[in-house]
Amino acid sequence: MIAQPGHAAAPAGTRHAPPPRRRRRTRGFVQVASATAAERLRLNAFGHAYMLVGAVVVAILVYLALAAQVTQSSYQIAQLQDQQRQLVAEQDQLRYQEATLHAPAQVAQQAAQSGMQRVSPSSYLTAPPVAIDLTSPIGAPASDTTPLWEQAVAAFITRVGVARDAMAATH
Repeated sequence: MIAQPGHAAAPAGTRHAPPPRRRRRTRGFVQVASATAAERLRLNAFGHAYMLVGAVVVAILVYLALAAQVTQSSYQIAQLQDQQRQLVAEQDQLRYQEATLHAPAQVAQQAAQSGMQRVSPSSYLTAPPVAIDLTSPIGAPASDTTPLWEQAVAAFITRVGVARDAMAATH
């Protein structure tokens, strides 16, 4: 038996089985398309230079767009800060006007313009003095210390006395 290239020679007397059939791998559509596109897009030195210049131009345009947006935002911030300062100044002016309108002199002037007159009181009332014991403890009054049997007897006598007075008043 003659050894074929790439195969080991089989020992004499053994039967040689045919090699297993391998499926031939086929390239998919994407692989074929990408290979074809790569062949068509082979760029020379000028092509690479054009690609580089294009990328630089795109980067510059993106930078200019961002710079314009930042500038516009800064103008808007400055405008809003001016508006805030104006509103704070207007608020301060309104507070001052409110304070002057409620001032006693202003109230008296408006009352005089509307025909009101201030009348001095003819007499003052004096309140009776109030006796307050400042040494007494603060809080609830102390509980009653009388024994319970005395409290029960007093309650019974009070009820009998009230009933007797009520009966006497009706006759």
